[in-house]
Amino acid sequence: MRTFQVLMLTLCVVGGLHLLLQAPGFFMPDRWDPAVGRQFDAIASRLLGCGLLAMAAMALIFLRHHFYADVRRLPSSSVQKWYFALVVLAVGLITLAFNVAEQVPNPDRPALPAPSSRQAANGPDT
Repeated sequence: MRTFQVLMLTLCVVGGLHLLLQAPGFFMPDRWDPAVGRQFDAIASRLLGCGLLAMAAMALIFLRHHFYADVRRLPSSSVQKWYFALVVLAVGLITLAFNVAEQVPNPDRPALPAPSSRQAANGPDT
């Protein structure tokens, strides 16, 4: 389990830094309908990267207090407040990134053929 947690921490840090510094534009298909999705521009990409880095900071707090401490006990109230602030920040940034990203049709999916003029006048074939 610790290996999985460290892997997720590493992916959040590397992915967050890449999205924050490089700000690549990319398309993320919709989970239920791959014909549409969200096109992330530079701003949305940077917001998503900041959200991933906030999640990585939460993972560092968790690992520090649960695995690398001599005595496992609840963190102090100030650390819990920081953790809560990071949770709200991560959720807010990721939600904002998805709201800023434009919903577009999938650019890799071939377009549907346009109906011919005769078919449009007669209606669809049954």
